[in-house]
Amino acid sequence: MMRRQRIFRRWHRWLAIITALQLLAWTVSGVFFAFVDIDYVRGESRLRPSVARTFDPSGLTFEAKEIRSLRVVPRLPDEWVVELQSELNDAQWLSLAGDPLPPLTRDQALMLGSMQTNLLPDTAVWIDSADLAAEYRGRPLPLWKVYSSSESATVAYLHATSGEVLAIRNEAWRWWDFLWSLHIMDYDDRDTIGTLLLKMFSVLALVTALAGIGLFFLLPKKFY
Repeated sequence: MMRRQRIFRRWHRWLAIITALQLLAWTVSGVFFAFVDIDYVRGESRLRPSVARTFDPSGLTFEAKEIRSLRVVPRLPDEWVVELQSELNDAQWLSLAGDPLPPLTRDQALMLGSMQTNLLPDTAVWIDSADLAAEYRGRPLPLWKVYSSSESATVAYLHATSGEVLAIRNEAWRWWDFLWSLHIMDYDDRDTIGTLLLKMFSVLALVTALAGIGLFFLLPKKFY
């Protein structure tokens, strides 16, 4: 009986060592998620309130065929642009006259960044590629990245053609993203829940907890 108890304690100790670091990562990340305001993480306080504009639908002078959706949005001052979404989810940006729109220039991107955010951007970077863990992942490329040189840690990513703010990234978001990767144990694209590692360590953590409860009842009271 004593030999079996020693084996059980040794087995539980090694299980606890293996799972301890991941349990710590889950706890630290959980505390961060619970106490940090998600709106602050998303940078929503850096967005300026949208301003209502008057749109005259008679200016829409072209006929759209075989599309899934049509969206008219403001872009530059006194300018409206049209997004056509096809059945294949391909987006096409046009003027009200139906002419294809070229990407925004650097100056236009900075102007729209100033109009839509309070970042006071003075720098614009053209982005046309992304790795799996890029902070703008999931957004349609290309993008304009705009920011102030005096506050380079906080940036806005703008759609290259429509100029819409697709994401704002700051240090809080980068910490959130890092801790999220530890939390779900996906260190590549950081978006996959249910990875093999997560399943393995979840089972190990459960076994460790159950083993600890078992030790409580199996060990003689003198150990406590």
